[in-house]
Amino acid sequence: MSLSPNIQTVNEHFIEQLYLSHYWKAVNYANHFLKDVETAKEMAQEAMISLWQKRDQLDIAGNVAYYLLSTVRNKAFNLLKQKQRIAQRMGNPVSVSDRLGMIALGDSSADKVIHAELSATIAKTIDAMSSKISTTFLLCREEGLSYKEVAQKLNVSVKTVEYRISKALDILRSVLSEYLILIILLYNFLG
Repeated sequence: MSLSPNIQTVNEHFIEQLYLSHYWKAVNYANHFLKDVETAKEMAQEAMISLWQKRDQLDIAGNVAYYLLSTVRNKAFNLLKQKQRIAQRMGNPVSVSDRLGMIALGDSSADKVIHAELSATIAKTIDAMSSKISTTFLLCREEGLSYKEVAQKLNVSVKTVEYRISKALDILRSVLSEYLILIILLYNFLG
């Protein structure tokens, strides 16, 4: 289905087709940032209704689907801003996923911010590991030594090095799991 007719001339059938082809895309897009399927569904529905109600005033140069996703994006950003304000007023911390959602939705230079936050989180996580695990990890990952070279340097077996690297990666994977979705979304939707 082509989604590029003049929005002022579309009929209910076109909106129905738009709904069928883009509703879940809009829901999934919002849900990646909100982590709340029901709220994401409501936002997608509100965006569809808004599109229909404002069709006579809109000047969309051919891409109705883009307008729909932009509307959902703005609604999600506003909701996250509201949640952040409420949390700050109540003295509660803002969740990591909400902060990351705000960054991704609100700033086109989010890559730099995410990179800085990721780097800080990785450094903090490595610092919190036991010294044996962090030293082994840093020798392999930052100095580029092989497992055998690390084993010789630390006077341990290669199996011990493998175990420590595995533990370090498990810890990092656990801590960074929230960031993975955001990174994927940044490159799929914003880049």
